[in-house]
Formats: sequence, C-alpha cells, structure tokens
Amino acid sequence: MKNTLLGLTLAVIALPAMGAKLSDYKPYSFEPLFTNPVCATYSYDRPVVTENGNTVTAKPKNVYCKQADEAASVARSTAPQYRLKEWISSPDTKELYLAYLSFSSQNMVKALCAAVGRGVKITMVLDTGEDHLPNKDAESLKQCGRAGLVNVNYRGSSGGLGYAHNKILMVNPGQKVVKLVFSSGNMSSGTSTNHENWNFVTTSGDSYFAAAHKCVVESMISGGDSIPHFTTALNTCRAKITAQPETDIKVFFSPVDGAPALAQVQTAGNAAKDISAMSHRFSGDMARAFESFLSKRTPIRFILDDDIYWSNKRNEDIGRNTAVEAAKIYKDLIGKGMNAKFLQTNQTIFQLQHNKFVIFNFGSTGAVFNGAGNFTSAAFRQNFENFYYIQIPEVVDAYKKQYDLYFNQMATAPGDMPRDYVLP
Repeated sequence: MKNTLLGLTLAVIALPAMGAKLSDYKPYSFEPLFTNPVCATYSYDRPVVTENGNTVTAKPKNVYCKQADEAASVARSTAPQYRLKEWISSPDTKELYLAYLSFSSQNMVKALCAAVGRGVKITMVLDTGEDHLPNKDAESLKQCGRAGLVNVNYRGSSGGLGYAHNKILMVNPGQKVVKLVFSSGNMSSGTSTNHENWNFVTTSGDSYFAAAHKCVVESMISGGDSIPHFTTALNTCRAKITAQPETDIKVFFSPVDGAPALAQVQTAGNAAKDISAMSHRFSGDMARAFESFLSKRTPIRFILDDDIYWSNKRNEDIGRNTAVEAAKIYKDLIGKGMNAKFLQTNQTIFQLQHNKFVIFNFGSTGAVFNGAGNFTSAAFRQNFENFYYIQIPEVVDAYKKQYDLYFNQMATAPGDMPRDYVLP
C-alpha cells in the first residue's frame, strides 16, 4: 500500500488554500483497518446439507467467532483495537473526545483508565440506553485519576432524537496535530470480533475535517437534548470554522446533514457503473435508493449478516435483524437482481456483520460512502450519526481490496447456506 495511505511525516504543519484536499494538509495519514477476526474452526456435531445439496462440516473459519477468539484477534499490529490502544497510550496524547453508542470493551476500559492515570482528560458522549442508567464502565474511569479529568454525557431518546449512534474518537481536539478515528464499530466487540471497518486519520487541527468533528461532539453536549437545539449548536459552531470543507472527503452529521448525505448516495449511485456494499441493517431511504439503482440495471453486490437470511427463511426475528426487514430486502432488492451473499456470524453472542459502506465504481475512479450509521431511515433522520463520502484513491483502493476478500472468500452464497438453522 502506498506511503500516503500509511502515513506521511508529522514534521511540517501547513494550511492549504481554499478548496484543498485533506491529503494536502500536513501532517496527513489515512489508514483504513478492518477487524478481520482470527477465529477457530467451529464444527457442527454432524454434516449439514446446504441449499444446493452439498454438505458442510463447519462454519466458515474467521467468519463465525466466539468470545474466546478475542485475544488472538486483537493481538495483531493491524487490528483496530491494537491501533486504538497505541494512540491512547502515546505520551503525546493529552486529551480525548469519544462519542459512541456503546462502551463495554474491557481492553479499552483498561487503556483509557491508564491514560486518565497519566493525566489525560476524557470527554465522552454515550447513548442514553433503553434503561436510562449510567454506563458502569464509562463511569468507572472517573476513579482512575484525579477528579474532574473524566466527563461522561448521555444523549439520545429525547426531543425527537433517536440513538446517540456516533462512532468517533479524537486525540488532542483543537490542537495543531489531531488524530481522529471514525468507524462502523462501537467500543465493544466492535473493536475485535465483529466484522467492522475502522479509519485512522492524522491531520492538522486547522483542517475543516478536524474542526467539524470537534464541533459535533461539543454540540451534542451543549445542544443534544433536541433536534432543533442540536441543529443550531452544530451550525453555529461550523460557521466559525475558517477552513473550507475538503474536496476529497465530505463529512455529514445526522440528523442535521441526513438529507444531503442521502442525496450524495443517490447522485453517486446514479453515476456508478457498478456498486458493492455491506450493511448490518438495510431498509427505508437507503433501500429505496438501491431499488432505484437496480431499476437502471446497475450491477450491485451486497453482503448481509446471515441473520437476514435466516429471518427471511424462518419468518422470525433472528439476532438483531427482523423478519419484516428481511422480507422486504428479498422482495424489493434480491428479487430484483441484487447479488447478495451472507457472513455467517454467531448470533448467540450477537457477533455481527456490522460494516456499513458502499463502494461506487465510476470506471477510472471510485468513491466510498461509510460511517457510523446503519442503512435505515432513522440513521439519516433521527439518530446522531457521522457519515463520509471519500474520494481519496488509496482509501478507495483499500476498501475495494477488503470487499473482494469479503465477497470472494468470507461470504456465503445463498445456494451454499445450510438448509437447517443449526449452530456448532
């Protein structure tokens, strides 16, 4: 992979001219990492017949995982959790912003606790949760260092808002050099055994990209009690950013930017020669957009969690997916020509195919749409989410390479799925 993807020197800091690319800023690095868990082979207690009449003896290796596989998965230097801990533990790290739906990874709790013990200040925004109770792991960080270093805020489920579903980590917000992580995964098994994408960016604090992310976290805290208050807070903050938005990566924060984000997907899809995509949930506005692409005979490959397959086959909710959602995917998309495959994950531990990204191929160029949100209407209209439209060639190439790995080696075609719903 090219050096521009893995990193450039941090020695020079410069502010580009208007209309610059993120890659024009110094410092600059953009490293996409994928969990690609390392898991044991889990065998059935008897051979299982597939839909096409063949037999299989085990779930696909490194696709179906259990909790015991976490240690091997996170130990690699290319694992997202490894890089997260590396950034958090760096002596250059003085302050952290985090915004996630959930926070439960004990490895990450330990890393953040150690950071607080060194004097690192942490500001965190988490989802309120169905039980409206404080997150014990997040609150425990307050005991790791001197008082006042950890500030935990809970948002969502008020004022017309849905989930606080952002996935953002910022290192040294507002400083000259900012490191930023955005992902499909939460600070949970999303750092290890779920199938996720994580994006590690180093940039100048003068970039629009860095300043906008600082705005969204602070606006969730100051105005996150309702959609109108959040809209005012976010737009007021962004209006003060002196840099112009970068041309090679567009940033959208739902629910304020939900409509422009959907419009970007529609525009890119209308122009694409073919589309490759993955999502955990798939319904509403995004599903209708993909239905319109199929009506134009645009070839589409789509990888889903096998919970969708089983929800449709058994007409019942499986894992985190629903029978109603699955039936519509089969009727409106797979039935109209979408080439779907499935990752056979472990629903007993809620291991998920949790990637949410689209690759648009325009021929000689391409783009990736990704971010925190599932492909549902709520993600664009109600939830706190962060989405991105990326045209950085090295990043697009990394996603294409990873998608081919998923589709050609890890995902299962419908005819190769087991006939019976049995687990190892």
